[in-house]
Amino acid sequence: MEYLEIILSLAGTAVGFLATALTFILKFVKSAKAKKIAEQTVKVGNAVLPYIKQAETFLNYSGQEKKEYVMTKANQYAIEQGITFDAGLIGEKVEELVRLTKEVNKREKDKAVLAPAAIGGG
Repeated sequence: MEYLEIILSLAGTAVGFLATALTFILKFVKSAKAKKIAEQTVKVGNAVLPYIKQAETFLNYSGQEKKEYVMTKANQYAIEQGITFDAGLIGEKVEELVRLTKEVNKREKDKAVLAPAAIGGG
């Protein structure tokens, strides 16, 4: 009877430890996968900058056509690097970079427009 209590106590402790260990391992693996995806996204995101710059030189193309060009180049880069390509995530990154460059360029244009007006109006 005493041995049964000891065995059940040890079994209960072992099951609790096993559940805790499995939870930790699963979270660690999930975190490692998320980290890898994030690193790959950053790598592809950095690689698309020259493609965006090149696409902006295409004067007779729409914004959507330029984005498709950049996405195609990004997909080719991902294949060459052995990286999983997530079109949705990369598409969002491309749009974010384009918005950023437009905002930066807009500010520079505004400075050029405001400066002569301020001088002439003063």
